[in-house]
Amino acid sequence: MKIGITGSSGFIGKRLTKKLEEDGYEVFKFVRRDVKAENEIFWSPSKQEIDIEKFQTLDAIIHLAGESLAPKDIFGFLPLSGGRWNKEKKSRIYWSRKWGSDLFVKTYNESDIYPKIFITASGTTIYGDHGDEVITESTTKFNRGTFDQLVAEEAWELPLSSIKHKDVRIVKARNGFILGKGNIATQLITLTTKLNLSGPLGKGDQYWSWISIEDVINAYKFCLENSDISGPVNFVSPVPITQKEFSNRFAKVFKKFSVLPAPQIAINLLMGSELAHGLIFCSLRIIPEKLLKEGFSFEYPVIEDYAKALRDE
Repeated sequence: MKIGITGSSGFIGKRLTKKLEEDGYEVFKFVRRDVKAENEIFWSPSKQEIDIEKFQTLDAIIHLAGESLAPKDIFGFLPLSGGRWNKEKKSRIYWSRKWGSDLFVKTYNESDIYPKIFITASGTTIYGDHGDEVITESTTKFNRGTFDQLVAEEAWELPLSSIKHKDVRIVKARNGFILGKGNIATQLITLTTKLNLSGPLGKGDQYWSWISIEDVINAYKFCLENSDISGPVNFVSPVPITQKEFSNRFAKVFKKFSVLPAPQIAINLLMGSELAHGLIFCSLRIIPEKLLKEGFSFEYPVIEDYAKALRDE
């Protein structure tokens, strides 16, 4: 099977490409520069250009490309760093997704031959803050009003409604709060825990629907191979917990304390209120109902398991 992947150099993309190649898939990487290898396909979302001949040879597309929501390092949270959600950053986040989605829709509608599987990255932030309400893929009420919710709905998912008439199995992978070696969230959580600086962020009663990067990669492959899966799919641990409980359990594994509270107003000043809400304070108590129904096996279903894996690296 020939798989085309956008965002193949990103946090998820690099690992997913490696996994699929190891498992015998022929992987093609979408690139914005001149093509330098046989397994590369040119595309330019901003110019709405793509190598349509190579596109038509693919069996499936996994669309991951998009400007990172979070800064790449701790310095990105500083004012004027370019990592905070200022007007320019938000524009890059939105259009990097919208242009990509629009280009694929345009290419599908102009083609008689096309990949029959299309898996797009999205985000659990599409639901909006739901407090302690349990959310599944059947939840259709979106609490709108935030930037990250708008991006997930309008830039990632809505454009795909334009190819519903095509014979394409569309999967919308709603990624939760991803933990894994090498991303800024995991680095910050591990560092503050080791320094005995972890604790409730704000009140700490907001739900964090997290997932390990290993389970994310396995879930993408699972959705690729399972023809019964389509539509929205929640990529989250089956055990959502509050942020306070997350910190307590994480610290216990590291044999540290989790007592130092961080006032929400201070975090808002540090990160900017929109970014802080999107990454920390949005409460999402999500269950991966479709993955569980189809028999997906989580490598790290509870946070203690993953904290131990990070501790023992």
